[in-house]
Amino acid sequence: MEQNFDVIIIGGSYSGLSAAMALGRSLRKVLLIDSGKPCNRQTRHSHNFITHDGKTPKEISDLAKEQVLKYETVKFHNGIVVKTSKNNEGFEIETESNEKFYAKKLILASGIKDIMPNIPGFAECWGISVIHCPYCHGYEVKGKATGILSNGDIAFDFSKLVFNLTKETDLIYQRKINFK
Repeated sequence: MEQNFDVIIIGGSYSGLSAAMALGRSLRKVLLIDSGKPCNRQTRHSHNFITHDGKTPKEISDLAKEQVLKYETVKFHNGIVVKTSKNNEGFEIETESNEKFYAKKLILASGIKDIMPNIPGFAECWGISVIHCPYCHGYEVKGKATGILSNGDIAFDFSKLVFNLTKETDLIYQRKINFK
């Protein structure tokens, strides 16, 4: 595989693929590096995403990847970046398998990492029966008993959104208090 690129994108989910498409259409030599483990991999269906409502996140990503890789200047590498460093020409990227790639520009599209509370079963239910977005998942649980777990004042605003979908709502709220 080619080692030198105009742009390396770390993260091959929706934002990384979108950036790769725009750059590929501009004839930039692009390398997209992704681990294949998006944060939404447990989610059964994606909703409130126009033209993709009800599809799995994997279906959406696979279609996007297929479309992006039609641009001949875009390459994909399945791997994990373990080191980045800046040099006079741009950036050096090293993967977990000790491969090195070079680029003038670097885009970090690595997404988010959900931090789960230490509640048995919580992480296994994330995106399935433990949901985080009333716009993405609320319609599917409308009218059902729903609990909101929060540790900040935003819980009250969030509960208004959920209450619109179900009147059977319990708010479990913990506020951090700092004493000085």
